[in-house]
Amino acid sequence: MREFISKRFKNMNRLYHYTSYKAACEIIKSKKFLFSKRYGLNDLIEGHKITTRRAFFEDVGFDMSKEYIPELEMMRYQQISFSQDKTAGDMVYEGFNLHSMWGLYADKGNGVCLVFDKDKLKLGARDYGRDVQYEDWIMPDYDFHNTSKDGVRSEVWQRKDELFFYKRKEWEREQEFRIIRRAKNPNDDEYLDVSDSLSFVILCKDDTSKYSNSIWSGKRYPHLKYISNRKLHVFWYKATMDGYALYHDYDDPVWTEEGGFETWD
Repeated sequence: MREFISKRFKNMNRLYHYTSYKAACEIIKSKKFLFSKRYGLNDLIEGHKITTRRAFFEDVGFDMSKEYIPELEMMRYQQISFSQDKTAGDMVYEGFNLHSMWGLYADKGNGVCLVFDKDKLKLGARDYGRDVQYEDWIMPDYDFHNTSKDGVRSEVWQRKDELFFYKRKEWEREQEFRIIRRAKNPNDDEYLDVSDSLSFVILCKDDTSKYSNSIWSGKRYPHLKYISNRKLHVFWYKATMDGYALYHDYDDPVWTEEGGFETWD
């Protein structure tokens, strides 16, 4: 059983989402993933994109009624962000082995890393997904050619790569794969069905477990198994003398920072 689980994890086209324990439980129970609205993003540029014409004319009494149309259209777009594995030369940067992500998005390690099968994601007609591209210089303003509502809607969709999938290079360690969706109304709550793609859970720290004990002795491991009807396998990402390792139950590690994934005959 352990060998099957480990091989499945190793060979899967994996995506990762770091989040709080409470948010992870909601995703596991509902099997739905809430899209984030643009004004709630932590990237300053993504949360405040402007049109060149508005920036130029707003101080000279220009009629701005049409100038806001591109921004209003872009506010309809919501997103979900994943991390993924990255290979650069001989180096492999596993998406579950990113300490900055554990610290920033997973409650300083007390949260959860959810693992999804990328090949089983169910994207709808209004969804689009691809890797984020990182550049040294990203401007916050965009010049649109259309001013009519339908024209702007078409232009934003045609330019979606440029508008929603470029970030400054300082974000590149997130190794992001992003899905965007155009909501019918900007304030609607939109969800992605992850009933087939949600595959594993990774814990790092558990403040319900004593420091001297393993994470399996805390409350979160059995609770995660319970709310998923025991369908999700839980891994433990922990420090060892040789670096970090990934464990399944009480067995030897299935992956180590020093040696990578265990090999099987």
